[in-house]
Amino acid sequence: MNRKGFTLIELLATIILLALVVGISSYAITTLIQNSKNRNYELLISNIKDASELYYQECRYGDVSGIDCTKETDNSYKVSLGELVSYGYLKGNDTVKSENTTINGKYTIVNPKDNKNISACVIKILYSNGSVIVSAVTTTGSCPTEY
Repeated sequence: MNRKGFTLIELLATIILLALVVGISSYAITTLIQNSKNRNYELLISNIKDASELYYQECRYGDVSGIDCTKETDNSYKVSLGELVSYGYLKGNDTVKSENTTINGKYTIVNPKDNKNISACVIKILYSNGSVIVSAVTTTGSCPTEY
């Protein structure tokens, strides 16, 4: 007999091999995506800290027309991340697609871990022991809590 084709065992071996390759590669891709989101989140926190320090310095020492610099009783300033975007201290993005995509003509700010809008998250900026300290006021939802 001169049969052409694959036996059942050969087909099963090929399918199992392909399933292993797909499983390993999908795990690697998922890990890469998660690591990328974590790095973007760390960059966002760093950018928020830098923007907060600039905002604090301008509120404390500068002429800040058009910016709300209401000082709290403990000499701190509270500001939302959306306000930092609208004042130009942070660069926003357009990941969130909704009716409220912009604040004062600028884009919203989005948490890269879950792609949720965090423009309403409020932070507290205080000068203490020679450095600017940023802490979270809003700690619910996707709002970052560590700075």
